[in-house]
Amino acid sequence: MKKILHNLVNYLFFCGIPRKNYNEIKAIVWARNRRILRITSVLTAVFGFALLVVDIVKQGHSFIPYIFLTIGSLIIYFFVMTLGRRFKNAYFSFAVCYGQMVLTIVYALLLSIQPSSYSIPATSVIIFIALLPITIDDRPIRMYGFMICECIGYLIFSYHFKDAKAFNLDLTNCISFTVIGIIMYSVVCFRNVKEISQGTRIEKMQNNLITTLATAVEERDACTGGHIVRTEQYVSQLVDKIRRKEKYSKLSRLYFRNVVMAAPMHDLGKIKIPDSILNKPGKLTSEEYEVMKKHAVYGADFIQKSMKNVDDDTYLSVAVNIAKYHHERYDGTGYPENLKGEQIPLEARIMALADVYDALVSKRPYKEAYSKEKAMEIIREGIGTQFDPELAPIFLEIVQQG
Repeated sequence: MKKILHNLVNYLFFCGIPRKNYNEIKAIVWARNRRILRITSVLTAVFGFALLVVDIVKQGHSFIPYIFLTIGSLIIYFFVMTLGRRFKNAYFSFAVCYGQMVLTIVYALLLSIQPSSYSIPATSVIIFIALLPITIDDRPIRMYGFMICECIGYLIFSYHFKDAKAFNLDLTNCISFTVIGIIMYSVVCFRNVKEISQGTRIEKMQNNLITTLATAVEERDACTGGHIVRTEQYVSQLVDKIRRKEKYSKLSRLYFRNVVMAAPMHDLGKIKIPDSILNKPGKLTSEEYEVMKKHAVYGADFIQKSMKNVDDDTYLSVAVNIAKYHHERYDGTGYPENLKGEQIPLEARIMALADVYDALVSKRPYKEAYSKEKAMEIIREGIGTQFDPELAPIFLEIVQQG
Protein backbone atom coordinates (compact mmCIF):
# COMPACT_ATOMS: atom_id res chain seq x y z
CA MET A 1 0.00 0.00 0.00
CA LYS A 2 2.84 2.38 0.88
CA LYS A 3 4.51 1.67 -2.46
CA ILE A 4 1.26 2.31 -4.34
CA LEU A 5 0.81 5.62 -2.49
CA HIS A 6 4.41 6.57 -3.25
CA ASN A 7 3.94 5.79 -6.95
CA LEU A 8 0.69 7.77 -7.04
CA VAL A 9 2.36 10.84 -5.49
CA ASN A 10 5.31 10.46 -7.85
CA TYR A 11 2.89 10.29 -10.79
CA LEU A 12 0.76 13.27 -9.75
CA PHE A 13 3.64 15.57 -8.85
CA PHE A 14 6.64 14.48 -10.90
CA CYS A 15 5.29 12.68 -14.00
CA GLY A 16 6.57 9.32 -12.86
CA ILE A 17 10.26 10.22 -12.68
CA PRO A 18 12.33 10.53 -9.46
CA ARG A 19 11.91 13.86 -7.68
CA LYS A 20 15.62 14.62 -7.92
CA ASN A 21 15.52 14.15 -11.69
CA TYR A 22 12.41 16.31 -11.99
CA ASN A 23 14.05 19.18 -10.09
CA GLU A 24 17.03 18.97 -12.41
CA ILE A 25 14.89 19.45 -15.51
CA LYS A 26 12.38 21.92 -14.02
CA ALA A 27 14.11 25.02 -15.45
CA ILE A 28 14.37 23.38 -18.88
CA VAL A 29 10.68 22.43 -18.76
CA TRP A 30 9.61 26.02 -18.09
CA ALA A 31 11.91 27.42 -20.77
CA ARG A 32 10.31 24.97 -23.20
CA ASN A 33 6.81 25.88 -22.01
CA ARG A 34 7.42 29.55 -22.65
CA ARG A 35 8.62 28.84 -26.20
CA ILE A 36 5.46 26.84 -26.85
CA LEU A 37 3.32 29.57 -25.31
CA ARG A 38 4.47 31.96 -28.06
CA ILE A 39 2.63 29.71 -30.51
CA THR A 40 -0.41 28.78 -28.40
CA SER A 41 -1.17 32.40 -27.44
CA VAL A 42 -1.28 33.35 -31.14
CA LEU A 43 -3.41 30.30 -31.96
CA THR A 44 -5.79 31.20 -29.13
CA ALA A 45 -6.11 34.76 -30.45
CA VAL A 46 -6.81 33.45 -33.95
CA PHE A 47 -9.33 30.98 -32.53
CA GLY A 48 -11.13 33.74 -30.60
CA PHE A 49 -11.17 36.08 -33.59
CA ALA A 50 -12.59 33.37 -35.85
CA LEU A 51 -15.38 32.68 -33.37
CA LEU A 52 -16.07 36.40 -33.14
CA VAL A 53 -16.40 36.71 -36.93
CA VAL A 54 -18.74 33.71 -37.09
CA ASP A 55 -20.83 35.12 -34.23
CA ILE A 56 -21.15 38.51 -35.97
CA VAL A 57 -22.09 36.92 -39.30
CA LYS A 58 -24.70 34.66 -37.64
CA GLN A 59 -25.88 37.53 -35.40
CA GLY A 60 -25.40 35.39 -32.32
CA HIS A 61 -24.79 38.35 -29.95
CA SER A 62 -22.32 36.29 -27.89
CA PHE A 63 -19.26 38.28 -28.87
CA ILE A 64 -17.97 39.32 -25.40
CA PRO A 65 -16.16 36.02 -24.59
CA TYR A 66 -14.53 35.97 -28.03
CA ILE A 67 -13.30 39.57 -27.77
CA PHE A 68 -11.96 38.81 -24.29
CA LEU A 69 -10.16 35.67 -25.52
CA THR A 70 -8.64 37.44 -28.55
CA ILE A 71 -7.38 40.56 -26.75
CA GLY A 72 -6.22 38.62 -23.68
CA SER A 73 -4.21 36.16 -25.78
CA LEU A 74 -2.55 38.99 -27.69
CA ILE A 75 -1.58 40.63 -24.39
CA ILE A 76 -0.03 37.34 -23.20
CA TYR A 77 1.89 37.10 -26.49
CA PHE A 78 3.10 40.70 -26.09
CA PHE A 79 4.39 39.98 -22.57
CA VAL A 80 6.20 36.82 -23.69
CA MET A 81 7.88 38.49 -26.68
CA THR A 82 8.88 41.76 -24.95
CA LEU A 83 9.35 41.21 -21.21
CA GLY A 84 10.54 37.67 -21.91
CA ARG A 85 13.81 39.07 -23.24
CA ARG A 86 14.48 40.69 -19.87
CA PHE A 87 13.02 38.10 -17.51
CA LYS A 88 14.41 34.69 -18.40
CA ASN A 89 13.84 32.94 -15.10
CA ALA A 90 11.35 30.15 -14.41
CA TYR A 91 9.08 32.41 -12.33
CA PHE A 92 8.24 34.63 -15.29
CA SER A 93 7.60 31.59 -17.49
CA PHE A 94 5.37 30.16 -14.77
CA ALA A 95 3.43 33.45 -14.51
CA VAL A 96 2.74 33.88 -18.24
CA CYS A 97 1.86 30.22 -18.76
CA TYR A 98 -0.62 30.26 -15.91
CA GLY A 99 -1.83 33.66 -17.05
CA GLN A 100 -2.90 31.96 -20.26
CA MET A 101 -4.69 29.26 -18.25
CA VAL A 102 -6.54 31.81 -16.08
CA LEU A 103 -7.50 33.66 -19.26
CA THR A 104 -8.97 30.46 -20.69
CA ILE A 105 -10.95 29.77 -17.51
CA VAL A 106 -12.43 33.27 -17.45
CA TYR A 107 -13.30 32.87 -21.13
CA ALA A 108 -15.12 29.61 -20.36
CA LEU A 109 -17.08 31.26 -17.55
CA LEU A 110 -18.06 34.20 -19.77
CA LEU A 111 -19.14 31.77 -22.46
CA SER A 112 -21.25 29.79 -20.01
CA ILE A 113 -23.56 32.73 -19.29
CA GLN A 114 -24.30 33.44 -22.96
CA PRO A 115 -27.63 32.38 -24.52
CA SER A 116 -27.81 28.68 -25.28
CA SER A 117 -28.57 29.32 -28.95
CA TYR A 118 -25.08 30.52 -29.94
CA SER A 119 -24.01 28.97 -33.19
CA ILE A 120 -20.62 27.49 -32.29
CA PRO A 121 -21.19 24.05 -30.72
CA ALA A 122 -20.20 23.88 -27.07
CA THR A 123 -18.35 20.67 -27.83
CA SER A 124 -15.64 22.28 -29.95
CA VAL A 125 -15.10 25.03 -27.38
CA ILE A 126 -14.71 22.60 -24.48
CA ILE A 127 -12.33 20.40 -26.50
CA PHE A 128 -10.13 23.37 -27.22
CA ILE A 129 -10.14 24.53 -23.61
CA ALA A 130 -9.46 21.02 -22.30
CA LEU A 131 -6.56 20.38 -24.67
CA LEU A 132 -4.88 23.78 -24.38
CA PRO A 133 -3.20 22.98 -21.03
CA ILE A 134 -1.33 20.10 -22.67
CA THR A 135 1.17 22.53 -24.15
CA ILE A 136 1.57 24.62 -21.02
CA ASP A 137 2.61 22.54 -18.01
CA ASP A 138 4.38 19.29 -17.25
CA ARG A 139 3.25 18.73 -13.69
CA PRO A 140 -0.01 16.72 -13.71
CA ILE A 141 -1.74 17.60 -10.45
CA ARG A 142 -1.83 21.35 -11.13
CA MET A 143 -3.32 20.88 -14.56
CA TYR A 144 -5.84 18.26 -13.44
CA GLY A 145 -6.95 20.74 -10.79
CA PHE A 146 -7.29 23.49 -13.40
CA MET A 147 -9.34 21.29 -15.72
CA ILE A 148 -11.68 20.14 -12.96
CA CYS A 149 -12.13 23.65 -11.51
CA GLU A 150 -12.76 25.02 -15.00
CA CYS A 151 -15.41 22.36 -15.60
CA ILE A 152 -17.11 22.99 -12.25
CA GLY A 153 -17.08 26.77 -12.73
CA TYR A 154 -18.52 26.43 -16.22
CA LEU A 155 -21.33 24.18 -14.98
CA ILE A 156 -22.21 26.48 -12.06
CA PHE A 157 -22.61 29.44 -14.39
CA SER A 158 -24.43 27.32 -16.95
CA TYR A 159 -26.88 26.07 -14.31
CA HIS A 160 -27.78 29.63 -13.25
CA PHE A 161 -27.95 31.25 -16.67
CA LYS A 162 -29.26 28.56 -19.03
CA ASP A 163 -32.32 26.38 -19.33
CA ALA A 164 -32.36 22.75 -18.26
CA LYS A 165 -31.83 21.34 -21.77
CA ALA A 166 -28.80 23.53 -22.42
CA PHE A 167 -27.39 22.74 -18.98
CA ASN A 168 -27.69 18.98 -19.55
CA LEU A 169 -25.82 19.36 -22.86
CA ASP A 170 -23.09 21.38 -21.13
CA LEU A 171 -22.89 18.79 -18.33
CA THR A 172 -22.35 15.96 -20.81
CA ASN A 173 -19.80 17.94 -22.80
CA CYS A 174 -17.86 19.09 -19.74
CA ILE A 175 -17.57 15.68 -18.13
CA SER A 176 -16.74 13.76 -21.30
CA PHE A 177 -14.23 16.20 -22.72
CA THR A 178 -12.56 16.96 -19.39
CA VAL A 179 -11.98 13.24 -18.91
CA ILE A 180 -10.64 12.99 -22.48
CA GLY A 181 -8.48 16.05 -21.87
CA ILE A 182 -6.98 14.59 -18.67
CA ILE A 183 -6.20 11.27 -20.37
CA MET A 184 -4.61 12.94 -23.39
CA TYR A 185 -2.73 15.36 -21.16
CA SER A 186 -1.33 12.45 -19.12
CA VAL A 187 0.01 10.77 -22.24
CA VAL A 188 1.57 13.95 -23.67
CA CYS A 189 2.85 15.03 -20.25
CA PHE A 190 4.67 11.77 -19.67
CA ARG A 191 6.09 11.76 -23.18
CA ASN A 192 7.40 15.32 -22.88
CA VAL A 193 8.89 14.92 -19.42
CA LYS A 194 10.47 11.57 -20.25
CA GLU A 195 12.01 13.03 -23.41
CA ILE A 196 13.40 16.04 -21.55
CA SER A 197 14.69 13.84 -18.72
CA GLN A 198 16.34 11.46 -21.17
CA GLY A 199 17.79 14.39 -23.12
CA THR A 200 19.21 15.82 -19.88
CA ARG A 201 20.89 12.50 -19.06
CA ILE A 202 22.39 12.32 -22.54
CA GLU A 203 23.54 15.93 -22.20
CA LYS A 204 25.22 15.09 -18.87
CA MET A 205 27.00 12.14 -20.45
CA GLN A 206 28.10 14.34 -23.33
CA ASN A 207 29.25 17.06 -20.96
CA ASN A 208 31.19 14.54 -18.84
CA LEU A 209 32.81 13.23 -21.99
CA ILE A 210 33.87 16.73 -23.06
CA THR A 211 35.07 17.57 -19.55
CA THR A 212 37.16 14.41 -19.58
CA LEU A 213 38.58 15.50 -22.92
CA ALA A 214 39.29 18.95 -21.48
CA THR A 215 41.19 17.28 -18.63
CA ALA A 216 43.16 15.26 -21.17
CA VAL A 217 44.00 18.48 -23.03
CA GLU A 218 45.16 20.00 -19.74
CA GLU A 219 47.42 17.02 -19.11
CA ARG A 220 49.10 17.71 -22.45
CA ASP A 221 49.93 21.18 -21.16
CA ALA A 222 52.62 20.46 -18.60
CA CYS A 223 52.21 23.82 -16.88
CA THR A 224 48.45 23.98 -16.23
CA GLY A 225 47.80 21.09 -13.85
CA GLY A 226 44.59 21.63 -11.86
CA HIS A 227 43.70 24.72 -13.88
CA ILE A 228 40.27 23.37 -14.92
CA VAL A 229 39.20 22.55 -11.36
CA ARG A 230 40.43 25.84 -9.91
CA THR A 231 38.92 28.05 -12.61
CA GLU A 232 35.59 26.26 -12.30
CA GLN A 233 35.62 27.00 -8.56
CA TYR A 234 36.40 30.69 -9.18
CA VAL A 235 33.61 30.91 -11.75
CA SER A 236 31.16 29.24 -9.38
CA GLN A 237 32.02 31.67 -6.58
CA LEU A 238 31.78 34.71 -8.86
CA VAL A 239 28.47 33.56 -10.33
CA ASP A 240 27.08 33.03 -6.82
CA LYS A 241 27.95 36.64 -5.97
CA ILE A 242 26.78 38.44 -9.10
CA ARG A 243 23.43 36.67 -9.37
CA ARG A 244 22.43 38.53 -6.19
CA LYS A 245 23.18 41.90 -7.78
CA GLU A 246 20.28 43.93 -9.15
CA LYS A 247 21.78 44.19 -12.64
CA TYR A 248 22.01 40.41 -13.04
CA SER A 249 18.99 39.33 -10.97
CA LYS A 250 16.81 38.92 -14.07
CA LEU A 251 19.09 36.20 -15.46
CA SER A 252 17.83 32.70 -14.77
CA ARG A 253 19.30 30.08 -12.47
CA LEU A 254 19.62 27.91 -15.57
CA TYR A 255 21.89 30.49 -17.21
CA PHE A 256 24.23 30.69 -14.22
CA ARG A 257 24.28 26.90 -13.90
CA ASN A 258 25.26 26.67 -17.55
CA VAL A 259 28.13 29.15 -17.04
CA VAL A 260 29.60 26.99 -14.26
CA MET A 261 29.06 23.76 -16.21
CA ALA A 262 30.70 25.19 -19.34
CA ALA A 263 33.74 26.69 -17.57
CA PRO A 264 35.90 23.53 -17.80
CA MET A 265 35.63 23.65 -21.61
CA HIS A 266 37.22 27.08 -22.04
CA ASP A 267 40.58 25.75 -23.29
CA LEU A 268 39.34 22.76 -25.30
CA GLY A 269 40.80 24.28 -28.47
CA LYS A 270 44.32 23.62 -27.22
CA ILE A 271 43.84 20.07 -28.44
CA LYS A 272 44.77 21.37 -31.91
CA ILE A 273 47.83 23.33 -30.74
CA PRO A 274 51.15 21.51 -31.42
CA ASP A 275 53.07 20.23 -28.37
CA SER A 276 56.09 22.22 -29.48
CA ILE A 277 54.14 25.42 -28.84
CA LEU A 278 51.92 24.26 -25.99
CA ASN A 279 54.85 23.01 -23.89
CA LYS A 280 57.60 25.34 -25.07
CA PRO A 281 59.92 26.05 -22.08
CA GLY A 282 60.05 29.79 -22.62
CA LYS A 283 58.24 32.77 -24.07
CA LEU A 284 56.49 32.22 -27.41
CA THR A 285 57.59 34.02 -30.54
CA SER A 286 55.06 36.31 -32.25
CA GLU A 287 54.38 33.61 -34.85
CA GLU A 288 53.90 30.94 -32.17
CA TYR A 289 51.64 33.25 -30.20
CA GLU A 290 49.43 33.73 -33.27
CA VAL A 291 49.06 29.95 -33.49
CA MET A 292 48.30 29.73 -29.77
CA LYS A 293 45.58 32.41 -30.09
CA LYS A 294 43.70 30.16 -32.51
CA HIS A 295 42.76 27.82 -29.65
CA ALA A 296 39.79 30.08 -28.84
CA VAL A 297 38.20 29.57 -32.26
CA TYR A 298 39.19 25.89 -32.35
CA GLY A 299 37.48 25.32 -29.00
CA ALA A 300 34.27 27.07 -30.04
CA ASP A 301 34.12 25.07 -33.29
CA PHE A 302 34.73 21.80 -31.46
CA ILE A 303 31.94 22.47 -28.94
CA GLN A 304 29.56 23.59 -31.69
CA LYS A 305 30.09 20.39 -33.68
CA SER A 306 30.21 17.93 -30.80
CA MET A 307 27.11 19.30 -29.05
CA LYS A 308 24.97 20.28 -32.04
CA ASN A 309 22.31 17.71 -31.08
CA VAL A 310 21.93 18.99 -27.52
CA ASP A 311 18.37 20.26 -27.03
CA ASP A 312 19.40 23.03 -24.61
CA ASP A 313 20.39 25.89 -26.94
CA THR A 314 21.22 28.17 -23.98
CA TYR A 315 23.86 25.78 -22.67
CA LEU A 316 25.43 25.37 -26.10
CA SER A 317 25.54 29.14 -26.61
CA VAL A 318 27.17 29.72 -23.21
CA ALA A 319 29.79 27.01 -23.79
CA VAL A 320 30.68 28.36 -27.24
CA ASN A 321 30.93 31.94 -25.96
CA ILE A 322 33.19 30.97 -23.07
CA ALA A 323 35.56 29.03 -25.32
CA LYS A 324 35.66 31.66 -28.05
CA TYR A 325 35.67 34.96 -26.18
CA HIS A 326 37.41 34.41 -22.82
CA HIS A 327 40.54 36.15 -24.21
CA GLU A 328 38.68 39.28 -25.33
CA ARG A 329 39.60 42.45 -23.44
CA TYR A 330 37.19 45.07 -22.17
CA ASP A 331 38.96 47.82 -24.16
CA GLY A 332 38.61 45.88 -27.43
CA THR A 333 42.25 44.81 -27.85
CA GLY A 334 41.73 41.12 -27.18
CA TYR A 335 41.13 38.20 -29.52
CA PRO A 336 39.73 36.60 -31.65
CA GLU A 337 37.25 39.34 -32.68
CA ASN A 338 38.38 42.47 -30.78
CA LEU A 339 35.04 42.75 -29.01
CA LYS A 340 34.69 45.67 -26.62
CA GLY A 341 32.84 46.26 -23.35
CA GLU A 342 29.48 44.53 -23.08
CA GLN A 343 29.80 43.28 -26.66
CA ILE A 344 31.75 40.52 -24.93
CA PRO A 345 29.24 37.95 -23.59
CA LEU A 346 28.88 38.07 -19.80
CA GLU A 347 29.94 34.44 -19.44
CA ALA A 348 33.22 35.18 -21.27
CA ARG A 349 33.90 38.22 -19.04
CA ILE A 350 33.39 36.00 -16.00
CA MET A 351 35.68 33.30 -17.40
CA ALA A 352 38.40 35.84 -18.24
CA LEU A 353 38.82 36.83 -14.59
CA ALA A 354 39.03 33.23 -13.37
CA ASP A 355 41.40 32.21 -16.17
CA VAL A 356 43.83 35.11 -15.80
CA TYR A 357 43.93 34.99 -11.99
CA ASP A 358 44.74 31.29 -11.96
CA ALA A 359 47.42 31.82 -14.62
CA LEU A 360 48.99 34.57 -12.49
CA VAL A 361 49.18 32.50 -9.29
CA SER A 362 50.44 29.41 -11.14
CA LYS A 363 53.97 28.65 -12.28
CA ARG A 364 54.49 28.81 -16.04
CA PRO A 365 57.59 28.14 -18.21
CA TYR A 366 58.08 31.88 -18.72
CA LYS A 367 57.43 33.01 -15.10
CA GLU A 368 57.25 31.98 -11.47
CA ALA A 369 53.93 31.89 -9.62
CA TYR A 370 52.85 35.30 -8.32
CA SER A 371 51.58 35.79 -4.81
CA LYS A 372 47.87 36.37 -4.25
CA GLU A 373 48.53 40.04 -3.49
CA LYS A 374 50.58 40.54 -6.67
CA ALA A 375 47.95 38.80 -8.81
CA MET A 376 45.21 40.95 -7.27
CA GLU A 377 47.21 44.09 -8.00
CA ILE A 378 47.63 43.11 -11.67
CA ILE A 379 43.89 42.46 -12.02
CA ARG A 380 43.15 45.76 -10.27
CA GLU A 381 45.35 47.57 -12.78
CA GLY A 382 43.45 45.87 -15.63
CA ILE A 383 40.00 47.06 -14.53
CA GLY A 384 38.36 48.87 -17.43
CA THR A 385 41.05 47.84 -19.90
CA GLN A 386 41.30 44.08 -19.69
CA PHE A 387 38.50 43.31 -17.24
CA ASP A 388 34.86 44.27 -16.74
CA PRO A 389 34.85 47.21 -14.26
CA GLU A 390 31.78 45.84 -12.47
CA LEU A 391 32.80 42.19 -12.26
CA ALA A 392 36.49 42.63 -11.37
CA PRO A 393 35.95 44.29 -7.94
CA ILE A 394 33.51 41.50 -7.00
CA PHE A 395 36.07 38.89 -8.05
CA LEU A 396 38.83 40.63 -6.07
CA GLU A 397 36.56 40.63 -3.04
CA ILE A 398 36.11 36.85 -3.39
CA VAL A 399 39.86 36.30 -3.70
CA GLN A 400 40.55 38.54 -0.70
CA GLN A 401 38.05 36.63 1.46
CA GLY A 402 39.46 33.31 0.25
